[in-house]
Amino acid sequence: MIRLLCLCPCLFLFVLRAAAVPLLWPIDGPSILEGDQLEDWAQPTVSGDPESALFGCVRTNGHRFHEALDIAATHWDNRREATDVVHAIMPGRVVYMNPIAGDSSFGRYVVLEHTGLKPSVYSLYAHLRSIDDDLKVGQDVKEGTKLGILGRSASYSIPRQRAHVHLEIGLRLSDDFQSWYDRQPFGSKNQHGIWNGMNLVGFDPREFYTFFSNGEADDLQLFWASMPPAAVLQIRTRVIPDLVKRYPTLLDGPLPQSVEGWEVSLTGYGLPLTLRPLSQDEAQGLGDYGAVKIVAVDPEQLEKFACRDVVKWDGETARLDSEGKDLLSRIFDIRE
Repeated sequence: MIRLLCLCPCLFLFVLRAAAVPLLWPIDGPSILEGDQLEDWAQPTVSGDPESALFGCVRTNGHRFHEALDIAATHWDNRREATDVVHAIMPGRVVYMNPIAGDSSFGRYVVLEHTGLKPSVYSLYAHLRSIDDDLKVGQDVKEGTKLGILGRSASYSIPRQRAHVHLEIGLRLSDDFQSWYDRQPFGSKNQHGIWNGMNLVGFDPREFYTFFSNGEADDLQLFWASMPPAAVLQIRTRVIPDLVKRYPTLLDGPLPQSVEGWEVSLTGYGLPLTLRPLSQDEAQGLGDYGAVKIVAVDPEQLEKFACRDVVKWDGETARLDSEGKDLLSRIFDIRE
């Protein structure tokens, strides 16, 4: 039986208050922080629609998901190549750099982890023309540190006039991503380890910036609570995912020494918001190990992100869709 999810504001009180963290726009130019209009900073796709630069089901007439903001160039050289400096939006640590454009649809990209926030979100800067020579993996950086030059690098062709930085902010799903990757029929090598885009799940950077429009990201608890869950799932498993070890503020309730199952709340695009260990009775009621039950949904949120294929709702029943199955497989190391 599916019931509508009650979006109780007390649901996320486990998230700890973070210390004040400066928040910057990744390039010098028009920005959300300055109150500029979407058309001033967004880099649309070939459609020309500024909305296509945003997060969500904004591509291919709403059928394709975009997990970032695409921020347009503002300066060019005499060959019309972008020259904008891309810098860190918050203090953090460099955890990954890909210097080879053709190795990823992200092109050349840099990933930072921001341990000053809880959970310690990552930020990813893609399609760079170049990565700064002084930048090293493991290096601590301040807000405003130069990461590289904005560009159009990718494993596909981006025209000069659409050079941009793809800014993504979110969580990393698994430390053992490679095991999941090896079980998939991709036919190509994982070039990027745990910082492969398939191991990352972003939230809406525009909402993040809008929430902290005063320029100080000083309470992630309130921001996390503002992200509405779209589905609550229960899964029978003895696995304690490294997700809750890496992001303990996602844990709803104390972590026992052993578990028999989990209740997971997700956004409509698959961001894990909370994980709660199930009691023995709750877990046994799910049946065999690996069994998944959808116990609550918000149909409006599922419809908003229907292109993501996490959970499908037909008006009466809900089912786990392809991306939802892959998501749980990555988090809980489910092997079919």
